[in-house]
Amino acid sequence: METVHAISKIRFATARPQVVHLTRGSQYLVDMLCMEAGQKTKVTSGPWTYYVVMGTAELSSAHGAEALSSGQMATTAPDEVHTIANPGEGRLVCLVIGSPSGR
Repeated sequence: METVHAISKIRFATARPQVVHLTRGSQYLVDMLCMEAGQKTKVTSGPWTYYVVMGTAELSSAHGAEALSSGQMATTAPDEVHTIANPGEGRLVCLVIGSPSGR
């Protein structure tokens, strides 16, 4: 069993979103995405599952955009190019679950 205190690993930087690696298995990886207000990042492969821990995220793809608030979760399709952004004024923390081959 592996135990990780994820909240203690949260970190932010004004230059770019921060990806904190929490754990990795042969079939999955779990990261935490920490974003300041106005930051965004483009993801070119998937599938990825985003769970919003704190703040508001905007998940955009060719299929449109969806706002996600704390406690909400969304999953992208395999090879669905998408962008995740922090459109709010506060900070955003998302738990990100995906495949090691998707990075």
